[in-house]
Amino acid sequence: MQRYFIEKEQIHDQSITISNGDFHHIKNVMRYNINDKVIVNTNDGHIFLCKIVAFQVDKVVLNIINEVESQNNILNLDLGLSLTKKDHFELALKKITELGVSGIIPLETERSIIKIKDFQKKKERYTLICKESSEQSERTILPEIYHLQTIDSLNLESYDHLFVAYAREESKSLKSYFNNINKSDRTIVLIGPEGGFTQKEISRLIDKGFKTVSLGKTILRAETAAIYLTSVFRYTMEEES
Repeated sequence: MQRYFIEKEQIHDQSITISNGDFHHIKNVMRYNINDKVIVNTNDGHIFLCKIVAFQVDKVVLNIINEVESQNNILNLDLGLSLTKKDHFELALKKITELGVSGIIPLETERSIIKIKDFQKKKERYTLICKESSEQSERTILPEIYHLQTIDSLNLESYDHLFVAYAREESKSLKSYFNNINKSDRTIVLIGPEGGFTQKEISRLIDKGFKTVSLGKTILRAETAAIYLTSVFRYTMEEES
């Protein structure tokens, strides 16, 4: 069943009003009618089965039928993604959101090929991309998109495990590390830009407590590395359960 994320302020008693892009999607893309049912998900994780009761000029009104039990399908994993070309970065956002990351940290690194002047505007686009992917994949909570960071500005106090993807022979495999992570542990993994992190950056990260991990014997593009790493992490955590 189609899912839509809303702010909890959109709920008044047992009624929900949806406008803007989601209104267009409900009316013109899905072509729903009165009495059709949809799932509505608040950003803080509450899920409701709803029935469409009215279409107005620029909004649709729904009534809540009942609250649906929430199942946690989110990984305890934050990914730090170095800035890459727009299409590549946004592809990574879509796929790692579908795969269940809890947070996404845009990273400005020495080899980042783009610079963001107005991050707030860019963050709004990233949020929309992650919202649409969350609705498609039936996530219960949107991933948190952090402010633009550098290696030196990262706040690492809340993490139990720190990893950086590094394509060198001395790096251990993902499996050797991920098998020892509990589902309740908070983990952060950093993905470098095209060309990878510089040796200077790797040294600084190791000094901060990061362990280098290998993604295999082939060199992956940044967006492929993000998708692969999240997939392996998800598979490992599901095997644990």
